[in-house]
Amino acid sequence: MIRQFIRNKTVIAVISILTGIYLMIARTHATSMLLRMIGYALFVAAAGYLVLYFVRGDRDPIKLQYAGGAALLGVLVRVLAPTILNLLPVLLGLALIVAGAVNLVGARSENMPKSAWVGPILTLVLGAVIMFHPGTVLSTVIFLAGAALVLNGLTELDLIRRLW
Repeated sequence: MIRQFIRNKTVIAVISILTGIYLMIARTHATSMLLRMIGYALFVAAAGYLVLYFVRGDRDPIKLQYAGGAALLGVLVRVLAPTILNLLPVLLGLALIVAGAVNLVGARSENMPKSAWVGPILTLVLGAVIMFHPGTVLSTVIFLAGAALVLNGLTELDLIRRLW
C-alpha cells in the first residue's frame, strides 16, 4: 500500500516537473495549447448537456441552452485563441487602472494620510504596465507558473525520498 502511494506521488511529481519545464521553455505555445484544451473541454460540456437532454430524457430546455452556450464558447475559444491571449491582459490592466483610480479618489476624499495613497498608485502603475506590455506580462506569468510547478515537483520528490 505504501509503495503504491510512493509510486503515485513520484509519478505526479515527475509530471509536475516536466510540465513546469515545458511551461518555462515554450510559454507561447503552452498558452495557445491551454486555450485549445479549454475549447475542447467546452465542447465536451456541450455534448454532456445534449446527452442529458436526449438520452436520459431530461427535457429541461435550459440544458439545450447550456449546450448551445458551451459549444459557442468552445468555437470562439478555438477560433479566437490569439485574440483572447492578447485581449485578456489588456482587460486585466484596464480593470486594475479603474480599481486604482477609484481607490485613489476614495483615499483623497476621506482625507487619508499620504501613505494610504501608495496602494492605489501602485495598482495604477501595475495596470498601466500590464495594459501596455501584455505579451511580456503573460509570458512572465506562464514562466512563474512553470517555476512553481517545478518547485512543487522537487518538493514532492524530496518528501518521498524522506519517506522511503
